[in-house]
Amino acid sequence: MLTNNFFKYSKKNYLNIGKYSFLIGVFLLPTAFAISGLFLLFSLVLSFSKIKFSFLKEKINLSLFVVIGLIIFTSFINNIYLIPTILKDLESSYIWLNLFNWIPALIGFIGFQSYVKSQEDRLILSKFLLSGTVPVIASCLIQLFFDLQGPFEILNGLIIWFHKPLEITGGVSGLFSNRNYAGFWLSVNLPFAFYFLKKNLKCKIRILPILLISFLMMYLIIYTNSKNALLGMISTLIIFVGIKFIILFFAILIVLILALTFLPIININIVEYLPEVFLRIRGLNFFINTPRIVVFRSAINYILQRPFLGWGSGTFALIFLVKENMWNPPFVFHKFQHTHNLFLEMAFNFGIPIAVTLTTIAFFILFKALKVLLSNQSKDDFYILDKAWIASGIVVFLIHLSDLPFYDGRINMFICILFSGIRSISLSRNSLKICN
Repeated sequence: MLTNNFFKYSKKNYLNIGKYSFLIGVFLLPTAFAISGLFLLFSLVLSFSKIKFSFLKEKINLSLFVVIGLIIFTSFINNIYLIPTILKDLESSYIWLNLFNWIPALIGFIGFQSYVKSQEDRLILSKFLLSGTVPVIASCLIQLFFDLQGPFEILNGLIIWFHKPLEITGGVSGLFSNRNYAGFWLSVNLPFAFYFLKKNLKCKIRILPILLISFLMMYLIIYTNSKNALLGMISTLIIFVGIKFIILFFAILIVLILALTFLPIININIVEYLPEVFLRIRGLNFFINTPRIVVFRSAINYILQRPFLGWGSGTFALIFLVKENMWNPPFVFHKFQHTHNLFLEMAFNFGIPIAVTLTTIAFFILFKALKVLLSNQSKDDFYILDKAWIASGIVVFLIHLSDLPFYDGRINMFICILFSGIRSISLSRNSLKICN
């Protein structure tokens, strides 16, 4: 009896260690990725050692392991037997190393579910995610107002805060290497800030710092000058505040802009004071060969040449940059590093079947969680928390329609953790039904 109790206690304590390691890793994820990775890896090992092969009972997890096998298979074929002529001089390790952008995230999605199973688990994780974003906010403010230039390195370059000059980044990027990465991180974490804002509306002591964090996140999203991040912020506002309020807000804003621009009494050109991101949106034209249209057309053209096996992970830039892009008369050359669309990127790297499978799984996870949310009649704190997780997942989808922040390691891990939580929303609800 004592022996059984000892083993039960040890097993529980074992998982608690993994959970603490997981939470530390999440907190350090944006600011100290190398150290965060060690904590997350340790927690992942403990998770798999506990669940063993029970995760294979879940069809989605089993499907993902099949996909991982297919990714390795297509990479083997592209590296050994069907090497593209353009890539004949490519180092054989290149494609294999680029798989680290994909396989760890898929494995992480499966393993991290152990730490986000319950609503309480997701609540705690949300606190760590938002707390870990505070240093990101601070770094962005320092860059914006003091133009403090980096990079700042510690532990012999193991941890780097980039702090590039604003004239190079074209917008606030803070500790990230790219303003789009900073915009992604802020916009995907904004739903969690809104959740805590709603939860603490009646508590004056707590509401002020959360209100400040929420305002600063929205302010900095605008000044990253990232159209995708702005789209993510607007979608979050619609989900939490309602589309009627957003329409009313923008209607008033447009009226003010027109009044201040055209009334002779005031005679102020408001356009001069607008953040650059709004000017970039005004200049959009979807009916000509914009750079995004160029890269999408080229990616589709390449995908159709090798629809089932793809070209190999990370090879798009190498193939695209070999010659000038013939899709953009008068033959303007664009230097793209990837396809700027997650589905096209997967199809280019691994073939259409794998891209369709992974996209279907992601949509299914989001749909099931959304179905659970809509079926929940009680609008309690956990209802709003689930809404925040789903809103964050929607922002991930929207941004990856025309960009690929997925290739940043921190964002890569964040997405797999996020979708582990979203998947657990529907799984935990199903388990409650079974218990009842």
